[in-house]
Amino acid sequence: MPLKILCFGNSLTAGFRSYGIEPNHPYALALKEQVLSAELDPSTLGADDGQIEIDVEGQPGDLVNCPPGRFLERMKRRLDTKTYDWVIVLGGTNDLGYGSFTPDEIYTGLKTTWSQALTSSPTTKILALTVPECAYRSQKLDRNRDALNKLILEHKEDRFYTFDLKSAIPYHTMDEQRREQIWDDGLHFTDKGYDLMGEIIAVRLLEILTRSST
Repeated sequence: MPLKILCFGNSLTAGFRSYGIEPNHPYALALKEQVLSAELDPSTLGADDGQIEIDVEGQPGDLVNCPPGRFLERMKRRLDTKTYDWVIVLGGTNDLGYGSFTPDEIYTGLKTTWSQALTSSPTTKILALTVPECAYRSQKLDRNRDALNKLILEHKEDRFYTFDLKSAIPYHTMDEQRREQIWDDGLHFTDKGYDLMGEIIAVRLLEILTRSST
């Protein structure tokens, strides 16, 4: 049986770019390539044949908080049809952008979403990503993003892991030339940016898998 991974979230998970003119380029593409290129023993991957199946469930504009968001509904629909070994969740970007939800409210919505996945199977694991920066800055947005990311990183639960995407791909401290290659419209990434995202998430996932197998 292959290793089954679900990449779940909104437009950053879907790989939205070029204002929708170009086809989506999800980070799952580079994630799969990077994990397979590691040539790990199948037992390390948790797969009998060393193969990987990755599904992408990214809905641009969706919100964690329900209503009006449909994170929980979409997660349930996916889990009703398939059991995953890993669910990688990135959510909260749009909730923060609306400015009408507190970090605690968004965190509560994320916890409900994570719980939906963790209770779907005794072997399903979560890799929760922090919310990355964007070009727009305000004291309120920066404060709320930092507060939400802190809640995500400090969350403790069995079969739950985190990765600080915000620190791994910064916007404002990145070299300008590099930023133009990685960032598209100040919120979404370019194809190179999504590939970078997939590569660094793969490093974190491989770290967990290797540690778990020893």
